[in-house]
Amino acid sequence: MASQGEAVDEQEEQALRLQRMETRLVDGLFEHPGILPRSREHQLRYAIALAGLDTFQPGAARRGRRLKRAEVEVRTPRLERWRRQVLDGLGAPLLQIKDSRERVLTASARLAPWLLQMSRARQEVLERYASDFTERQLDQELGIKTLVSVAGGGGGAGYVYIGAWDVLQAAGLVPAYVVGASMGAVIGLFRARARAGDFDSYMRVARALRAEDIFQFVSLRTRFGFPGLMRLFLHGTLGRIFEREDGTPMALADLEIPFDTIVAGIRRGALEESPQQYAQSHHLHEDQRPGRLQLRARVAVQLVRLAGFINPRVVKQIVVGADPATRDFNAVDAAGFSAAIPGLLHYDMTRDDPHMESLLVDLMEREEVVALVDGGVANNVPAGPAWRQVRQGRIGTRNAAIVAFDSFHPQASHLLMQPITRIVALQVALNERYAHHRIEFHPTLSPLNLLPEPEDLERAVAWGRESMAQELPRLQKLFERVKWVEPKVPGRKK
Repeated sequence: MASQGEAVDEQEEQALRLQRMETRLVDGLFEHPGILPRSREHQLRYAIALAGLDTFQPGAARRGRRLKRAEVEVRTPRLERWRRQVLDGLGAPLLQIKDSRERVLTASARLAPWLLQMSRARQEVLERYASDFTERQLDQELGIKTLVSVAGGGGGAGYVYIGAWDVLQAAGLVPAYVVGASMGAVIGLFRARARAGDFDSYMRVARALRAEDIFQFVSLRTRFGFPGLMRLFLHGTLGRIFEREDGTPMALADLEIPFDTIVAGIRRGALEESPQQYAQSHHLHEDQRPGRLQLRARVAVQLVRLAGFINPRVVKQIVVGADPATRDFNAVDAAGFSAAIPGLLHYDMTRDDPHMESLLVDLMEREEVVALVDGGVANNVPAGPAWRQVRQGRIGTRNAAIVAFDSFHPQASHLLMQPITRIVALQVALNERYAHHRIEFHPTLSPLNLLPEPEDLERAVAWGRESMAQELPRLQKLFERVKWVEPKVPGRKK
């Protein structure tokens, strides 16, 4: 008899297989427009969606967010047989046939004799759960694809995300959930502030940032973060933007779009030195800004050491916002800790905030970590955590597409970072299976260009728009509304 863990793993593998099947189908339909009648397109996509039906919150798909009503776990004999039939019968052509035209035509031919079985499986679900959801709510769950945005880390390279989200919003694609790591957490925080993103205001904020306000050379005791060459201060510049109407700081739960950040926790005993000893032995936490050449040399040394932190034995992934306790995190702090590059940027609590201090103490005790650092060293493009949160009901609907932004990959503007980008690329590969679509942005600014000049910022945003404009038609095909098309049965009267 399979253990509970094995059962969960099997369910995850089934869900991921269906996801890959859908993606391969949509790619074929996009590459060969008109290859099938629209009715058959809908039937193929509905067939896969029905096979993936498990648990959902009725009405959430239409509203694009979680509602205050119970979720429904759907289990019927015909549905289970349908799932097996789709996984086995459609899985082979969709996943194994390389030619996209042949792939689509073969899948369509396979489905044709099964349409009545699909209709009966759907009808059994509607009859058994008539008191839980309506036919319309079922078809909304299976037919409305919800956007989940994953924003990867990349320092200054991540400014392209501003342009990318602007293009998506103009096309009517607004994320229902955002997950960010490192710079993706900082920029993602702005995207999650409101469903209708004000990208002009984001640019005004970015242009107004000054290095002397954001990065300071001050010696302060390490409390929850890890020491670095510079101290990262975000509350002074971003705090007023993320305030409630009464002037109190926003928590993650106050953002209009659900938002989680990835933070890396340094495991107890993983390093030979404590954070304070590390600061002393590596000449960090000095009060004076080093000279230009000295600063460059120290940055280069810390970049080499940074590779040692990209190791699951050293750090563990923590999803801040994934549970009710961390959802009460101060929103700016959640992004700040996620962007704190170990040895380079130190983010910490420098204000009197007993509630936030209590949350941090509890979190570090629960996770058994000694410091919180850049989420990118644990998971730089966190499609996996986003996918699992959706499966666990974060946004009510399970019919979501994970679109991952990746700006930190080997390219010409990242020459100094090549050793690290290659290590991170291996980490990203492990998460790629969870994303419906991962976009590698290029060109980008250098990751080290954390506060670009206005003209560089404008270029980066324009590059983001250009990259997303190229990807948009394929994404629009993925997010097309899928309708239930009743199969035509000879001799049956409508």
